[in-house]
Amino acid sequence: MCATRPSHSHSFPIAAENQAVPKARHLVLAVVRGWDLQLTGETLEELALLCSEIIANAVRHTTGPSTLTVRWTGSRLRVEVTDTTPGLPAPRNCSLNAESGRGLMLIAAIATDWGTTPTPTGKAVWFEMTPTATDEENGQHQGHQTVAGKPTAPARRQPVGVRQTTLETHGAGRPR
Repeated sequence: MCATRPSHSHSFPIAAENQAVPKARHLVLAVVRGWDLQLTGETLEELALLCSEIIANAVRHTTGPSTLTVRWTGSRLRVEVTDTTPGLPAPRNCSLNAESGRGLMLIAAIATDWGTTPTPTGKAVWFEMTPTATDEENGQHQGHQTVAGKPTAPARRQPVGVRQTTLETHGAGRPR
C-alpha cells in the first residue's frame, strides 16, 4: 500500500505563460508515477485537474516567478505553488457554469486539505490528497465486486475526496 512508501519531494520553476500549465501538470504526473505510489486512475485524474487549477491561478494572477513543489509525505500527496505576489487568493462567488473563477472551489471540493501561506517573498498556495487504495488492494477487479469468485454488478464508489465545504475559510480540510 502506498502509505508505507518513503517520502519524496521534487520542485521545478513555472514559466509565466499559459503553455506552462499543461507542461507543469504533465511533469507532476510523471514525477508521481515515477514514485510508484500505485494510485488509482481516478486519483490521478483528480490530481491532474487540481494541478491544472493551482498552476493556472499562479500563471494568470502573478507576474513574477513561481515554483511548483510536489511532495509525498508517506501518507499524503502535497502540491504547492509559491509565487512573489503577496495577496492571498480567495474563492469567488461564481456560478457552477462560470468559465473561470472556479479553481479554488474545485480544489476545496476535491482535495483532502488546502490553504494559503504568506511567505517572506510572496505566498504559497497548496493542496493535499490522501490516496485511496487501488482496486486490487480493496479486493476488487476492474471495478466489479466479487462474491465467491463470481463477478457481480459494478461496485458503487463515491467520488474520491468530494465533500461539502464552506468556501469562506482557508485551510479547512476534512475532519481527521
